[in-house]
Amino acid sequence: MLPTAGPLPTGPGWRYEFKWDGIRLVCGIHDGVLELRTRLGNDVAPKFPELHQILHALDDAILDGELVVLTDDRPDWGAVIRRRQAKPSAVRALAEVHPATVMLFDVLRLDGEDLRRRPYTERRAILESLELADGWVIPPVSDNGTAMMATSLEFGLEGVIAKRAASRYHSGKRGRDWIKVKHEDLIDTVVIGWERRASGGLTLLLAEQDAGGVLSYVGKCTAPRSLIEVLEPLATKAPPVAVSARGVRWVRPVLEVEVTAASRAPDGRLRQPRFVRPRVDQLG
Repeated sequence: MLPTAGPLPTGPGWRYEFKWDGIRLVCGIHDGVLELRTRLGNDVAPKFPELHQILHALDDAILDGELVVLTDDRPDWGAVIRRRQAKPSAVRALAEVHPATVMLFDVLRLDGEDLRRRPYTERRAILESLELADGWVIPPVSDNGTAMMATSLEFGLEGVIAKRAASRYHSGKRGRDWIKVKHEDLIDTVVIGWERRASGGLTLLLAEQDAGGVLSYVGKCTAPRSLIEVLEPLATKAPPVAVSARGVRWVRPVLEVEVTAASRAPDGRLRQPRFVRPRVDQLG
C-alpha cells in the first residue's frame, strides 16, 4: 500500500505515524526464512544479516515497514544506501558498524491469517502485541497530527504519514487512505527519460503520478552524470507519457526523484524544477 502526497488531514478518523528516511520493505517470515522485499520485489535480506534474529521470535508473518540506519539516533539515508550497495565481502563488517533497524507499521498476515481486510486500528493492535527481536521496532502512533509534525521536525525526520483509522490494506495500490506530509517543499517525481548535456551532466524528463497511477509530464531538470548507471538498465523504446521530444533516451518510470520548483504553471508543469536527490534506495 502506497501513500499519496498531500496536506495534513485532520479529524477523529485519522492516525499519524512518523515518516522515516529509508527503504520501504515487505518482510516475509515463513519456514525459518526471512525475505525483505523492496518495492520492485527484490530480496535484500542477505545484505542485512543482523535482522535475521526475527526468525527466533516469529514463525509465520508478513510485515510492512521501513528499513533505516540510525546515526546519533536519527535516520542516516547515506548509510542505508551504503549498506544496500555493499559488496558481499563487506556485509558482515558493515552490519557491526552501521546496524539496520526495521521500523514496522503494519501486519498483513500472521500465523496463516490474512489481515489485510481488517481496519488499520485492528492491524495496529495486533502488530503491537507481537514479541519482536533486536533491530525490529514499532514506532509510536498518535491521533494528534499537528503534534506529530512538530515532533518529527524536532528530531529531524521527513514528516508524517496520516492513515485512515478504518482503512483496509490494499497491496501495491496508491490511494487517499494514506497521506504523506513532508516538512520541506519537496515534490515527488518519476524519471521518464534523459538526455546528455554538453556540460557533462544530464537532463531528466519528469512526470508525476496521481492517486490512480496515471503519469503526467511536468518538465525537465538537470542532474549529475552519475545517474547514468542507474538509468541505463531501465531503458525502454517508447515514452511512458505522451510528450514531444527528440533525442531522448526513454526509461521505465520507476526511478523516483525529489525536486523543488519555483511555482507551477496553470497546466501543472513545474517552473524551474531543481534536482534534490534520487530515491535509488527504492529500486532494490
